[in-house]
Formats: sequence, C-alpha cells, structure tokens
Amino acid sequence: MTDDWTAEAQAALEAGHPDEARALVDRAFREHPDDPDVRAMHAALHLAHAIRLSARARELRREAIVRRDIPYDTEFEDDPEVMRAFDGAAAAIEEVLAVDSHSEKGLMMKASLLFRRDRETGRPAALEILRQVAEGNPANRQVLYEIRKIELPCKKCGDSGFCARCRGRGSRRILGMESKCEACHGQGICLACGIL
Repeated sequence: MTDDWTAEAQAALEAGHPDEARALVDRAFREHPDDPDVRAMHAALHLAHAIRLSARARELRREAIVRRDIPYDTEFEDDPEVMRAFDGAAAAIEEVLAVDSHSEKGLMMKASLLFRRDRETGRPAALEILRQVAEGNPANRQVLYEIRKIELPCKKCGDSGFCARCRGRGSRRILGMESKCEACHGQGICLACGIL
C-alpha cells in the first residue's frame, strides 16, 4: 500500500503537482510512520516546500520594501502577509524535523530562516543550531561556511541582508529607465550574506 502512495506521489511530482504529492505522502506517513521510504519522501517534500516558502517570504519582503518605499537604512516591521509567509516556511521546516530531528538539511534550513527573518534576534539562535550540526558532523563544510557568514556582521551590506547597490529593490532606475540590478541579479539581497 505504501508503494502505491509513494508511486502516486512520484507521479504527481513528475506532473508538476507538488502540493498533491505532499498530501499523498502526508497521508502515507500518517498510516505508516515507520516506513523508511515514506519518511524519506515526507522529509524531502516538506524541505522542498520550506525552501519555496522561504524564497516566497523573501520576495514578499522585497516587494513590500518597494511598495512602502522604505529607505535603505531604516528599521521596519514586516507586513502581516510577509510574517505569515515566514511562519508558513517555519511550519514546513518543523514538519521535516518532526520526522527526523537530526536532519542536517532541515536544521540548516531552520537556522537560515531564523537569520533571514530577523538578523538581530535570529543570529544567536541560528548559530546555536549550526554549531550543533557542526558538532554532529565536523566534515560538513557547508555548515562551517554558513557559521562564518552569520557570525560576523556583513561589511558589504552593513548587515542589512539587502543589496547595497539597489537598496533591496532588485532594480535600479537610471535616466528614468527601470532595469534589473546586475549586482544581485534582481533578487534585492546581498549576495555575500543574504543567500543562506
């Protein structure tokens, strides 16, 4: 029976229906929580979902900065829509960690989201998580790289996390013409520290 559900989930993924695939795997996981294939697929689909939701939250924040015309060096609070998007990403990560509380990818994603959401309060929590991952697997060079990126405030962007060239907007206006920022490839984030 689990083979049928995982096969259906795989077919839904290949057809470009990740929500349907996730629903099928969630159902299979509720029925067979100890099946290793179901657990692995459950964790993978929820991690991919968390990554998409996190990217969407970041994009909503960038759009809000442009819409609200927030100056570059100004502290601001996220819109409720942006906060809900970050909450959704955090919930998806918790789904991954509920299946495997030691998932390196899940823990690293959680640390990244905490840091991305709020650098000031998220930095200590993110570093604590990443150091635990590093202790568990000292050979993981990616986690060591991320620790270094988070430990010290970024000099390139003033630790705002936004592209200093376009001021977080993703585009620049030159001679009245709007064009995609070539420094951040239109993402509005600092490429030195913002992509974690």
